[in-house]
Amino acid sequence: MTQKYKVAIVGCGGISRAHGEAWKNLPEIDLVGACDRKFEPLAEFAKAFNVKQTYKDLRRMLERQAPDILVVATWPTLHLKHILEGIRAGVPAILCEKPIAINATQAEQMKQVAISNNTLLMEGFMYRHHPLTLAVKQRILDGAIGEVRFVRATFSTGLTDRTNWRLRGDLGGGAVMDLGCYCINCIRYLIGAEPVSVWATGRFEPISDVWETLIGTLDFGNGVTGQFDCSFGWTWREGYEVVGTTGTITVPRAWSNGEGECNFTVVSDGQTERVQVAGVNPYRAEILSLCEALSTGRLPLLPTDDALWNMRVIDGVHESAHTGQCIAIPSETVR
Repeated sequence: MTQKYKVAIVGCGGISRAHGEAWKNLPEIDLVGACDRKFEPLAEFAKAFNVKQTYKDLRRMLERQAPDILVVATWPTLHLKHILEGIRAGVPAILCEKPIAINATQAEQMKQVAISNNTLLMEGFMYRHHPLTLAVKQRILDGAIGEVRFVRATFSTGLTDRTNWRLRGDLGGGAVMDLGCYCINCIRYLIGAEPVSVWATGRFEPISDVWETLIGTLDFGNGVTGQFDCSFGWTWREGYEVVGTTGTITVPRAWSNGEGECNFTVVSDGQTERVQVAGVNPYRAEILSLCEALSTGRLPLLPTDDALWNMRVIDGVHESAHTGQCIAIPSETVR
C-alpha cells in the first residue's frame, strides 16, 4: 500500500496508547485528531503521539478532520453512539475496540447502518491479526490434528480497582465483556462454526453489577464443544488448547503476543513439534488490515458478522449464568 490514511481516535484512555504506539512511524497512517471529554487523558495522548488537533466533541472532530478511519476506544456503553456518529459523518472505515456493543441488538443495528452507508466496520480483536494466531489456524486447516472436536480457552487477571470500567456494569464491564470475549471469539474462529447453545455459571458482584467470573460451555453440535473460563478474581492466566481426532495444539500465550518470538506446540501421531513464530505488533497489523480492506474493497479480516455472532454468544452466556439454564443461540437477533 502506498496510500496514506487519515486516522482519528475517540477515547484516550489506556488502550488508546497501545494503538498510538503501534501507529508510530507507519507511513500509511496520519493521525489527524484525538477526542476525549476528559482533558487530562486527551492532553497526555496528544503530547505522547504528537497530535496537533484535539477535541472534546466527536462530531466537530469528524467534520473538521474528515478521517478515513475512526478508531473507537471508549467505554462499551458509548460504542453505539460513537459508531453511528462516525457513519453519519461519512467515515469510510471504523475500528471499534472490543466488545463492539453491549448486546447483540446493538451489534445488529451497527451492522445494518454500516451496510446501508457502505461503511467498513471491524471489531478490534488484535490477536486475530497476529502471525501466531494465523499459523495455528493454518495448521488446523492443513489437517495437522485431524478434525477439531474441542477447544478450551482461558483468560483471567487480578483486577481489583472498582473504578475501572471493567468492574462497572454501568459502563459495560464484566469478565466476559473484557476477557471472555477473547475466548469466545477464539473458540468460534478455530472451530470454524457458530455454537447452537451455551451454558454458563460464575460469580456475580451485585454492588458493581458485573459478572466477576464466568465459566461457559459452547455446544456446536455433532459432538464439537468449546469451553472457556474468565475472571477478574483469579491470578493472570491465558492460553488455549485445540483437540482434534489425531492430535492437539497448545498455545501457552494467547492474547498478549507482540513483536518478540512466540510459540505453540503440536502433538500428533506420537510426535511433538514446537513451532516458533516471529511476532509483530498486533495493533499495527490490525490497522494495516483495515487499510488494505479500504484499498482493495474487500471485507476486513473480521467482518461485522463476526462481531455480531460474538455478541450473540455473549448474550447467551449472560442469560444462562443469570437463569441457570442452557440457552439456545439465535441465528438472528431477537428484538
